Amino acid sequence: MKHIVTILIAASLIALSSCEKVIEFDDSLTSPQPVLNAIVTEGNQMFVNYTYSRFFLDTNNAHPIADVDMVVTANGTDYRPVSVDGCNYFFDYVPQEDDHLSILVQSAAGTATAQTTIPRNPRISTPYAILRDSVFRTLVINFNIDDHPDYDNYYRFTISQRDSGARYRPYREVYDTIDTTYHTIFFCFDRQLTDPTAAATQALGGYLYQQLLTTDKLIDGQNHNTTLMLIMLRDTNEVGTFLHQYSLTVESVSPERYKYLQDLETATSITQLITEPAPVYSNVSGALGLFAGNARRTYPLYTVVNENDTVPTKR
Repeated sequence: MKHIVTILIAASLIALSSCEKVIEFDDSLTSPQPVLNAIVTEGNQMFVNYTYSRFFLDTNNAHPIADVDMVVTANGTDYRPVSVDGCNYFFDYVPQEDDHLSILVQSAAGTATAQTTIPRNPRISTPYAILRDSVFRTLVINFNIDDHPDYDNYYRFTISQRDSGARYRPYREVYDTIDTTYHTIFFCFDRQLTDPTAAATQALGGYLYQQLLTTDKLIDGQNHNTTLMLIMLRDTNEVGTFLHQYSLTVESVSPERYKYLQDLETATSITQLITEPAPVYSNVSGALGLFAGNARRTYPLYTVVNENDTVPTKR
């Protein structure tokens, strides 16, 4: 009987070992590649990150490239870096609306080039936010978009939430102090912004967004009124003075950044768990990465202290 049990155990081990798979990495895919990234934002000092890519198991975040000669041309004027911090190259140049930019990098990794344009600032009226208590506690945000006429606007809408305070963790029976900011999910029912002919973002459940990527295709040149809404859920584990702060960010992005954000959203969607990874857009020649323009406006919305104490944010 013991011999039979031994044979069965041995057979089981052999069967399991025959099913074992070893994941092999293609060395050619893990070799370092040059990467150039820059989101050039109107009104902010320009900097460019230029580095080698790293294998995802590599804990070293900095992989500088040797012998870098970098020049950025803005509206016909050349700029070279005035300082370098690690793999970040800073320029004595603050981009403005409608600036035309190109970059040329020559280094030990080869030659990389790209170009973009700084978009015009989004013209947004000061948002009006009101807290409503009904079946659900909701924050309703209303504002006007004064769209530039005869100009291709690419918009990105996000709402940031900052949570700060102490929270009780019942499963561990401890108190944690947190201070974190993230993009929260909001509703948008405005068909002129969300219609598939204008928008790139697919809504969750038809109306929910973590970011809304859209164009002015259906509102070109109009002073368009719109409303966003978010549900403010109560967390009964929050203790003491717990702070929730909300802000609306409206961005005008260059076509390159719009395409990149659209592809990134597709690549990180839940459907990618069962499909091949989707490619992400790059406009850089001779390297990986993105060189794109951006103009941003952020508006404080509301501050909520504890569960029932609300304090309008000063504007």
